[in-house]
Amino acid sequence: MQNDSKKPENECAGWYALKVFYNRTEQVREQIKGLAQEIYIPRRIISSLMFVYTTPSNLEYIRKDRYQSLKVYTQPGERKPFLIPEREMEVFKFVTGMEDKKMTLIDPDAVNYKTGQRVRVTGGIFEGAEGYIKRIKGDKRLIVSIEGVVAVATSYIPSIYLENLENDA
Repeated sequence: MQNDSKKPENECAGWYALKVFYNRTEQVREQIKGLAQEIYIPRRIISSLMFVYTTPSNLEYIRKDRYQSLKVYTQPGERKPFLIPEREMEVFKFVTGMEDKKMTLIDPDAVNYKTGQRVRVTGGIFEGAEGYIKRIKGDKRLIVSIEGVVAVATSYIPSIYLENLENDA
């Protein structure tokens, strides 16, 4: 497919989330791969979710009616596409790419971030990941999210591997 959209000067690419319907992630990936610099599908967590690193003009081209099997996540109450912060996407890709059999999908609206402590994991398979701590079924788990799109909880992480980030601001 050829991109017939025009890229405005100084337009910066960013990460955007797409909801793909009818189990067509591979078909959509093939249709839009020339419009995105990178595509990420967290298959083990939720196979109908796709992330694209692209420019706003290419995203608008993707949103056109020819792609009936997808929806672009937007800002709450608006039609403006939700731009995912680069660091959030890096951490999300890192965590969801791990072989963690106890990782679970969480409703992002059900996570209360104000009560959770912001931490960085300093050891183990999730070393370097950042997120919030929440007790789930009695275990301390790291919650990594893309606000308004998706949240996942890792398996248990021992306290010795956690570094408080709340005082780093």
